[in-house]
Amino acid sequence: MRTNKKNIFVWSPFTGKVGTVQNVLNTLYSINKYSEFETNLINSFGEWDNYIESHELKKVLIHNFKTLRFLKKWDIKGFLSSRFSYLLIFSFSFFPLLRLLKKQNPDYLIAHLISSLPLLIFNLFNFRTKLILHVAGHPKLNFVRKLLWKLSSKNIYRVICPSEELKQVFIDNNIFNARQVIVIEDPHLIIKKVNKLSQKRVDDEFFNEGKILIAIGRMTKQKNYPFLIKNFHKLLNKFDDIKLIIIGDGEQKEKLTNLIQKLNISNKVKLIGYENNIYKYLKKSNYYVSTSIWEGSSLAMIDAAYMGIPILCSNCPSGRKEFIGKNERGFLFRQNDSEDFLNSFTEMYSSYPNDMQTILLKAKRRTKNFTSFNNFLKFSEILN
Repeated sequence: MRTNKKNIFVWSPFTGKVGTVQNVLNTLYSINKYSEFETNLINSFGEWDNYIESHELKKVLIHNFKTLRFLKKWDIKGFLSSRFSYLLIFSFSFFPLLRLLKKQNPDYLIAHLISSLPLLIFNLFNFRTKLILHVAGHPKLNFVRKLLWKLSSKNIYRVICPSEELKQVFIDNNIFNARQVIVIEDPHLIIKKVNKLSQKRVDDEFFNEGKILIAIGRMTKQKNYPFLIKNFHKLLNKFDDIKLIIIGDGEQKEKLTNLIQKLNISNKVKLIGYENNIYKYLKKSNYYVSTSIWEGSSLAMIDAAYMGIPILCSNCPSGRKEFIGKNERGFLFRQNDSEDFLNSFTEMYSSYPNDMQTILLKAKRRTKNFTSFNNFLKFSEILN
C-alpha cells in the first residue's frame, strides 16, 4: 500500500561479496536519515536476508521474491557459474519485478546490479516511475551493453557514475547525453561506524614485525594480484622489512597460493580471505597497494586514505586518478609496468616525513566526498 510520501525502490541483486552491497546499504541509510522519502529494497532471491536486521535497513521496506530461493544454497564462484546465476535471476525475476512496478508504481527505481532486467522492462512497458541507472566501477563497454544502454537511454531519467572520466566515456561514445549523467561519489564512509570498527584488535603475530603492505578486493583477474605478488617478490631484494597481506576471496585463490609457494615467500605474504572488518587491518598496515586492471571509485583506496595510510595504485581506467591527482594525494604507477611499480613504491617508501604528511592530509580531506551526507546532498539534486 502506497503512502503519501514519495518513494524510492532499489534493485541490486548480487551473488558474491561486492562493494556495491555496502554502497546500497549506505545510500538507503543516507536517504532515510536526511530526507522524508520512503525507501524500498527488492530482495530477488534472498540475497539481502543477512542484512535485514542491519542498522542501515532499519527503516527500509523489503519486497521479497520467492522464485529463486534455491540460489542461496549454491556456492557461486567462477565466471561461468556467476554468469549462469545472473541468467537465472534475469529470467525468474522478470514477471515478479514487472508486477511489483505495476502494483507499487514507485516514484523512482534505482537499478544497480543486473540492470539489464529493469532496462528491458522499461523498454517494453510504460511507467510513471523515473528510472535511475547506477553504474558501479568501470564497466566494459562490449557491443551488447552499449547497444542496450543506447536503446534504453530514452527511458532513463538519470545515470549515476562514480567519476568524471567515466562520464566522459559515456558522452564520447554517444551512449548518454551530458545532461543525463551525474557524477556522485559512492556513500562509502559512515565515519562513526568506521571509527568504531578500526578499534577492534587483530590477534595475529604476522603483524608484529615489519612494514605491512595491504591489498583489498576479490581474487579475480580485475585485481591483478599475480602482478602484485611477483613484484612484491622483487621488492624484497631491496626492502627486506616489508610484508604483504591480501584481503579477499575468489576464483584465483588457489592460483595465488601456488604462486606464493613457488616464489618461496610464504613467510612474507598472507592471504586473509574475506573479512567484514577491513578497518582493523588497515590500522595495522603501513601502505595500501592496488594493481587493478580496471576499477570504479576504488573504495578500499578511500578507506586507506581516510585511515591515513599512503596509497599506491595503478593508473587503470577508474576514478582513482581524479582522487590522487598528480601524486598530490598518493602515488600512481603505469598499469602492468613492473619497473614503474618498483620505482613508485621506492618513492613512496623513501618520502620525507613532511612531504608524506602533506600527501596524507590532502587525501583524508578528499575522502569527505565519499561520506553518506555528501552523497545525499548530490543525490537530492536529482530527486524532485
